[in-house]
Amino acid sequence: MSWNFKDFDPEWPYDLVATPFTLDPTSTALLVIDMQISQFVVNPDSLLTQRYPQIAQYMNQRIENEVLPNIKRLIQYFRENERKIVYTRNGNVTSTADEVTERLKAKKIRTSSGEVSSHHGTADYQIDSRLAPTDADLVIEKITSGGFTASFLAHALHNMNIRTVVLTGVLTDACVFGTARSAAELGFNSLICEDACATYTQRAHEDALLMHARMFGEVDTTESVIDKMA
Repeated sequence: MSWNFKDFDPEWPYDLVATPFTLDPTSTALLVIDMQISQFVVNPDSLLTQRYPQIAQYMNQRIENEVLPNIKRLIQYFRENERKIVYTRNGNVTSTADEVTERLKAKKIRTSSGEVSSHHGTADYQIDSRLAPTDADLVIEKITSGGFTASFLAHALHNMNIRTVVLTGVLTDACVFGTARSAAELGFNSLICEDACATYTQRAHEDALLMHARMFGEVDTTESVIDKMA
């Protein structure tokens, strides 16, 4: 089943301002955005869980029951058909996070001693083992929300002859949408896979998808993406 923006916003002039395109499997790459241990598992000791337990429960259930299985399906399909897979990892390089922007400094997950717990080399920084990249996959390290900002992602995709990116991961309305919109601005066809993404609330998830579908690219489901690629 496909995702249809008209189910959420039937009055939008999609035929005039949207950006539809056809998936060409030979020039399409899968982007797995920030599926790191610290990024998508809401720690029971975190402030988010303490203040918003319903959000923590929603996120953990959606990722475990829907997002992870669907990203695994997409990875399996792309690998079996020798299509490109690119991962991003989000986090500071140093333990102090002095190199990231002030906006992001305030959002870093810290230990009880005040040390930032997720940076290069720590266990929390690693991609979940169930989605682990192979030596043939590209892994982009980033200290920004968008995957194209201050990275060589666009350069690498052009060298791979990629024209279309299928985006998955977390958070739908932050790193995923930010990367998807930048992809469109840089001339790539940009598709967000709805049931392979998550953010803190269903409302925020749908708002981000609608923003993308209205002008910048497409939104679809895992099943529909695989059908179109096949």
